[in-house]
Amino acid sequence: MKSLAVLVSGGSTNNLIQVLTLLMAAVHSELKVRVLFRDESVLRLTRGKINALELSSPLSQDPQVPQRLKQLDLLDVHKLCRDIKASGDVKYYACSSSMAVCGLKPEDLIPEIDAVRGLPAFLLEDIAAADKVLSF
Repeated sequence: MKSLAVLVSGGSTNNLIQVLTLLMAAVHSELKVRVLFRDESVLRLTRGKINALELSSPLSQDPQVPQRLKQLDLLDVHKLCRDIKASGDVKYYACSSSMAVCGLKPEDLIPEIDAVRGLPAFLLEDIAAADKVLSF
């Protein structure tokens, strides 16, 4: 089975949607997917923040974007995470050092996060074994 490793740093809603729609395509193409959320993206992995609408500057200027996202059924980021995991071989990880910087504990995270991992382990195991690597 081909595999994809993804590093996610950006925490805007549109960045997460971009990542998740790509993951949808990957699992429907029967790729094994491993994702490490790090930097500001870990802040979005809590129940209180996962569905917060935090658009990047260019998109936040357009008042129609939230409505368009709703029409496309892309506003519920947490549901997207669940649906993707249920559709294929997907593992979500939160970066341990980013969590420490952000003051988060494992129990703060949404249940879809499989584990807290260090960046070195992700690099040496998941990225080294991946057929393709993407970063967002």
